[in-house]
Amino acid sequence: MRATKILVTIGPSCDTPAGLRALLEAGANAFRLNFSHGSDADHRATLRRAHAVIDDWPEPVALVADLQGPKIRIGALVGHGIDLREGAALLLDTDPTPGDGTRVPVTLPQLLRVVHPGDPLLLGDGSISLRVEGISGRSVRARVDHGGRLSEHAGLFLPRAKLRPQILGPKDTHDLAIALDEGVDYLAISFVQDGRDLRTVRRAVRNLSPRSEVRLIAKIERQEALDRIEGILTEADALMVARGDLGIEVPLERLALEQKELVRRANDSGKIVIVATQMLLSMVDSPRPTRAEATDVANAVLDGADAVMLSEESAVGHFPTEAVGWLSRIAAVSEQAIDRRRFSAPAGPGRSDASVASAAVRLAEATGSGAIVAPTHSGRTAIEVARHRPACPIWALSASPGVRRRLALAWGVVPLAAPKELGLLALQQLAVARARKQRLAGPLVLTAGYPVEGRPTNLVMLVEVASPPAGARDRRRSRGKRPERPDPPA
Repeated sequence: MRATKILVTIGPSCDTPAGLRALLEAGANAFRLNFSHGSDADHRATLRRAHAVIDDWPEPVALVADLQGPKIRIGALVGHGIDLREGAALLLDTDPTPGDGTRVPVTLPQLLRVVHPGDPLLLGDGSISLRVEGISGRSVRARVDHGGRLSEHAGLFLPRAKLRPQILGPKDTHDLAIALDEGVDYLAISFVQDGRDLRTVRRAVRNLSPRSEVRLIAKIERQEALDRIEGILTEADALMVARGDLGIEVPLERLALEQKELVRRANDSGKIVIVATQMLLSMVDSPRPTRAEATDVANAVLDGADAVMLSEESAVGHFPTEAVGWLSRIAAVSEQAIDRRRFSAPAGPGRSDASVASAAVRLAEATGSGAIVAPTHSGRTAIEVARHRPACPIWALSASPGVRRRLALAWGVVPLAAPKELGLLALQQLAVARARKQRLAGPLVLTAGYPVEGRPTNLVMLVEVASPPAGARDRRRSRGKRPERPDPPA
C-alpha cells in the first residue's frame, strides 16, 4: 500500500465527473481548487461536482480550497501577452488600462512608494527581470535585463520592497465564504508571513462559519515565512512547500535545502507537509515524466513529505490520469527506502499523546504488527503516529466523516468509519475483524483512551489476530472444578 498521498489540482483537463473519478482510480487522495482562476459560479460548480464524486467513492477524499492571497500581479495585456526584449524600456503603473509593449499595469496601489532606483523587479516565474531606473510622474521607469514572453496577470516580485500586505483582501474574504459554504476540508493560505496571518484567517473563518472544522495549510512562499517558520508551525495545521514563488524569493541554488528543512521541521512538529509545484511539469505535454522529475518526486518522499501535489499537470495538462499514476508508482517504490530512524525522535516533555504514538510505533516494529489501530476524534492521534513513518499502515477509526476526509492527506493513514461510542472490547473486535478480512499477518497494535471512550489517548496494547477477542469468557470446564474466572481487565 502506498503511504504518501497525492493532491491533485482540478482544472479544465479533468473537471467532469468522469475525469475526477479517473483521477481517483489512478491513485489521487485529495482534490485542490485554485481560487486564482475562474468565477464564483465556476468555483461552486467544481466543488459540487467534486463532492458528488467523493460521496460515491469508497474511501475518504479531502477537498482543498487554495485562496489567491496578496500576490502582486501584472494586469490585463493587449492580446493577453507581450514580448519583452532585453534592453527595452518599460513603464509600470497602476492604471488598469490593458498594457502593451511599452507599459504594463500593476495591482499594487503603493507601487511608487515601495520601489527605488536600482531595485530589481521579477516577472512571471522569475525568468523575466527588470531594473528600476526612476519614477516619472505616476509611472515607474524600468529597463529589461532579461526578456521573454509576459502573460497577463503574471506575478510581480519586488525582492527589496518591505511590504506587509493584508493576508485576506476583499477577493480572498469573498472566496473564503464560498469555500466554507461549499464544505471544503482545508484552506490553503497563500503568502503567509507569520503566525499572525493564520490567526487572522481563523478569526475570519469563525465569523463566517462558527461551527466550521476546516483546517489551515500555510503555503510557504516568502523569505519572511522561512524566517518565522516556528510561529507558523505553531498556528498551522499543515504546510505546503510552494516551490514556484519560493524559488523566486530565495536563491535557486538553496531551494532544495529550504525544502528539506521545511519538511523536516513539519515532521518534527507533527504537522502534515505537502511538496508542490512542477513535480511532473513535462507531463503537461508528455505521457511520461523526465528522469529528473522522477528523482525529484522520490527525494520529496524520502525527505518525509506526507503528500505531493500536481498543479498544471492535472489542471490543464494532456495526461492528468497518467501523471497521477506516475506519482503513485514513484512514491510507492521510493517509500521502500525511507530511513525510519530519522523519524524516531522522542516527543517533547508534556506531550502525552505524542509519547503514546511513539510507543505504539516502537511496539509495532518490535512485534512485526500488521497495522496500528488509532481511534481518533480530531485526527491528532493518527497524525502523531504517522509522524514516525511506521512500516505498517495506520487505521484511523473515526465516527466523523470530516475527520476521515482530512486524514486522507496524512502519510500512511487509512481512515475508517467507526461507531461514535466504542468501548475497548468492541474496538478490539472491530480491529480483529478487519485484520482477518484482509488476512493480515502479525498482531495489531491498538491505541485508545482508557478507561472510557473519549478520554485522551493513554493506552497502547497488543492484540493477537489469531486469538479469540480479548475478554471473551472461557467456558471450558474442568471435571470437578468451578469455571475459571476471566482475567481482570487491564
